[in-house]
Amino acid sequence: MDLATIIGFILGVGGIIFGNFLQGSNLMQLIDPIGFTIVIVGTAGATIAGNRMDNLKKAIGSVKEVVLSEKVDYENTISDLLNYATKARKNGVLALESDIEATPDPFIKKALLLVVDGIDPQVVMEIMETELSNIEEFGEESVKIFEQAGGYSPTLGIIGAVLGLIHVMQHLDEPNRLGAGIAVAFTATLYGLAFANTVLFPISSKLKMNLKVKVLRYELILMGIRSIQNGENPRLIEEKLKSFLNAEQKRIYEIKNKEE
Repeated sequence: MDLATIIGFILGVGGIIFGNFLQGSNLMQLIDPIGFTIVIVGTAGATIAGNRMDNLKKAIGSVKEVVLSEKVDYENTISDLLNYATKARKNGVLALESDIEATPDPFIKKALLLVVDGIDPQVVMEIMETELSNIEEFGEESVKIFEQAGGYSPTLGIIGAVLGLIHVMQHLDEPNRLGAGIAVAFTATLYGLAFANTVLFPISSKLKMNLKVKVLRYELILMGIRSIQNGENPRLIEEKLKSFLNAEQKRIYEIKNKEE
């Protein structure tokens, strides 16, 4: 579970509510079904209209990654690749055939299968780079959808404000109805801005960061597979793969290796 996301959402929404409280208002004054409907339903409609249904399903499914994002384990990935490298250097790449079914990672499994089948190293890299490009494009689709929704939301808030003001202008002779129109105008604008900046844009940002971390791991794997197929020394491969790690990750990796 990603605590930063949860804490951020709470602080973002809580800051608005608490700021309203400091002004002497209460929570009920921020609740307006008309403004909420205009912004939320309108944003959903515009987003759905501008995207394919399969991409929308992917985007909705990716939301769970924002809160329940798993830590990408670079350290164990390097250890696994070094085990493959040692085995291949000692017994040849055909010895890796027994490891193909054992690995749970489909990306590594596909790469190892190509290596064991004796495919030319350049062709292996072309295939796996295309695979990585598809994975990256798949993740970027969800990011773009939430960025689109974040752009629509404030605009729908402005539309809600205009509708509220139209209501006010049409009933200037009925003072008791003016308050409702003005309330819709301001709450719709608030909902539009708040929804975009405390929910939609943070989700797209977190998805983008999660994708970057995953892609880096796949690039690390590609480096390892290329080096294994070239028959490089496992010690050299280890140094190459460690270059993908930051200082803290290198420290954790060294600690794990000493324990082993």
